[in-house]
Amino acid sequence: MHSIEDYIEQNKEIINNFLYAYFQKNYNNNCGCLSKKNSLAKISESNKKISTDFSINDAMYYTVSLGGKRIRPIFLLITAECLGFKNKAQLLPFACSIELIHSYSLIHDDLPAMDNDNLRRGKPTNHIVFGEAAAILAGDALLSEAFIIISDNEYIKYFKCDTILKIIQELSFLSGAGGLVGGQFLDIINSGVPIDNSVLTEIHDKKTAALIKAACAMGGILGGADDGLVAALKNYGTYLGLAFQALDDLLDVIGSSQITGKTVGIDKNNNKSNIASILGIEETKKLIEEYTEKGISYLDKTNINFNMLKDFSYYLTKRTN
Repeated sequence: MHSIEDYIEQNKEIINNFLYAYFQKNYNNNCGCLSKKNSLAKISESNKKISTDFSINDAMYYTVSLGGKRIRPIFLLITAECLGFKNKAQLLPFACSIELIHSYSLIHDDLPAMDNDNLRRGKPTNHIVFGEAAAILAGDALLSEAFIIISDNEYIKYFKCDTILKIIQELSFLSGAGGLVGGQFLDIINSGVPIDNSVLTEIHDKKTAALIKAACAMGGILGGADDGLVAALKNYGTYLGLAFQALDDLLDVIGSSQITGKTVGIDKNNNKSNIASILGIEETKKLIEEYTEKGISYLDKTNINFNMLKDFSYYLTKRTN
């Protein structure tokens, strides 16, 4: 195994190739973005209206194709591989289903009714390119697409039915009101309202940590982990998710748009609570370390060699974007 940086770059390419091939195979007849990437919908300067020369699949694939770190699918891959699962091709559909849900959440997060952001991964956000209505529908479609993948006979034939049911249960719960959507809701209703750290932690646990928790759990289930080990992996994912979001909050205060690819200061602009603004820069850095070590402690309680997952943890919490 090479360095964790090499592993991430290699697997980002594999994930990107799978997503491209998936959309090309399933939407080749009406997904224009695959063959004419430079002719996506444009805003007419004369009347500021959105062109309608695009399909729902263009809008879906636009955000998926912006790239990003692919952290959530990589969590799944590393977790399963640490448990001895060798066939990466069999893992990819499940890993990429999480990325589709993550992409949908980004589209909705950026909407005017939520964060009202116009920059994502250094590119115009989905609603800026396609309009608000199409962006909402693209997000809805990506959520559905994730479950199409993980219930497709082509991909599930290598696994037992109860394994697939556990995967669906984990992903549906942690992407819904009990996880991601619940966190987004708490985030919205607490905008402009003074909140304490416990409420902010609950928002971060659901809005950010939930999909990381899902990725670790799914990787564990696919890798044959028993219920106790899956629970330990979910606890690990919770704290790594909290650390990840705390660093995001920190970068929102001290980072730059050129490096992060996102609008810096968006929390302040939207009058939302930010853990770095509440605790200060140095205390937030300490908290990130505490969360990371707490998460890793759950791995240390197992008898599995999770060194690669630990390396990934430290890599993520030292990032600058």
